[in-house]
Amino acid sequence: MSLKLISRGAAAVLLTAGIASAQLMNSKSLDVIRVEKTGISAGKIDSLATMLGQQQAPGQKLTDEMMTQLRYAVVDNLVGQELIKLEAKKMGIKVAPAKVDSLTNLFKKQFPSEDAFQKELKKSNTTMKQFKEKIEDQLKSEQILEKKVPYPSAPTEKDLEAFWQLNKSKVAINDTISGARIFISTKGKNAQEISDAKDMLKGLAAQVRSKKATFAQLAAMYSDDKEAKKTGGIMNKFVAKSKSAAFAKAVGKIKVGDISEVITENDGVSIFMLTEKNDGKFESYKHQIDYILRVQAEQERQAKLKAYLDDLGKTYKVQYLDKKYEPPQAIGATK
Repeated sequence: MSLKLISRGAAAVLLTAGIASAQLMNSKSLDVIRVEKTGISAGKIDSLATMLGQQQAPGQKLTDEMMTQLRYAVVDNLVGQELIKLEAKKMGIKVAPAKVDSLTNLFKKQFPSEDAFQKELKKSNTTMKQFKEKIEDQLKSEQILEKKVPYPSAPTEKDLEAFWQLNKSKVAINDTISGARIFISTKGKNAQEISDAKDMLKGLAAQVRSKKATFAQLAAMYSDDKEAKKTGGIMNKFVAKSKSAAFAKAVGKIKVGDISEVITENDGVSIFMLTEKNDGKFESYKHQIDYILRVQAEQERQAKLKAYLDDLGKTYKVQYLDKKYEPPQAIGATK
């Protein structure tokens, strides 16, 4: 079998980018949680949970169980933000106005025009002053978290080799590979259209190499393979030559973590990112081991973050007024 990550349990993710920007929304519902004097309404939680669910599972119906878990994630997020905001005030943390303006401008660039941005503010019943205050609060939070729960360093070569020595006996050596593909159909297309498709694939590969986007994101957006919309183009454990001679030849030229040249086949053109090659050689598993160690380090950081927030929850009063919105092991909950 190939190397596998054994999950250590996921803690709630704080300051999720999508949730942070979505906090422009407002609700007139009754408060179901209070952090000191700040109330959090059911309407706000449900709205953010629905938005988060649509981001994570676009086009899928959100079941009651899914909504429950999404609510819990949002609740931990919002309660954590309020606790850190209180701690930042207590510590007297300041943020330079120029930095707030810089991030505000960066956020505004996500909109096609100034008018579109202003319409979004109006839609969410938020003034520019309030919006900048939210940016400032987030910057203060980041200052605290950088000190209390810093992001882990990237795995070193020594770390990778140590993991390999502990796990190499679990690896089954065979001809299979795994990776992800972006496929463009050439059915019914003329020579110029096929040439344009190849150029587009080269451009997508360049975006991944420059870290402007992930391969999975681009596969979901551009691949003509219907499954890629859901899977990000992932292809697990198959023999390269089972696809085509052209595919096997192109993949045979690259190392794990690399992207192939454009592959031309009878039905289309594609690029392939190799993520696993089960040949028993350390070099073929380095990319996967690096990913595993990064995930483990982030899970450890999330556990430390949860512990830090629980400590803040003992300092500041957190009230859960509706059991529906109280996660198991809720931050600051009194037993």
